[in-house]
Formats: sequence, structure tokens, C-alpha cells
Amino acid sequence: MKTIIFFVTLLSGCAGGEEASTPCGDLCSELVATCAYEAYPNMGSCLDGCAYAEQQGADIRGQALCVSEAECSTFDILECEHEFGE
Repeated sequence: MKTIIFFVTLLSGCAGGEEASTPCGDLCSELVATCAYEAYPNMGSCLDGCAYAEQQGADIRGQALCVSEAECSTFDILECEHEFGE
């Protein structure tokens, strides 16, 4: 259930600011640009959901590092969400 909520939040709203030097920028660059992860159709939708998750208390910096180390493995990316998500 938490995974579904994570995907929904990453696909919702508009938060702006696509700078890759932010934790959300780092996370979304990895998911969208590097992994071409289907759940994240574009950078904007990923950043929007990331900003929401960050407001809810998720450790985005930790999640970004974890996702980077996951090397685009879907299972490992989901494990990162379980470990660092809100």
C-alpha cells in the first residue's frame, strides 16, 4: 500500500524548481533521466511528488543516495522508498 501511495504522490501536483543540486533534483534525475523509470513520466511530475513526500517527512537526501546505489533495479528502488520514505 505504501508503494502505491509513493507512486501516486510522485505523479501528483506541481512544485517547480528542477535544479539537480537539490535532494529532489538528485532523486528525480536518477529516476527520470538515468533509469527512465516508467512510474515517473517526466521530471516535473517526479519533483512534484518528491516535494510532497519531503513535506510529509521523507528523508529525500537518503532516498536519493539509496536510489543512486540501486542502479535502476526496481526492487531496490522500492526498498529505498520503504527505508527513507515518509
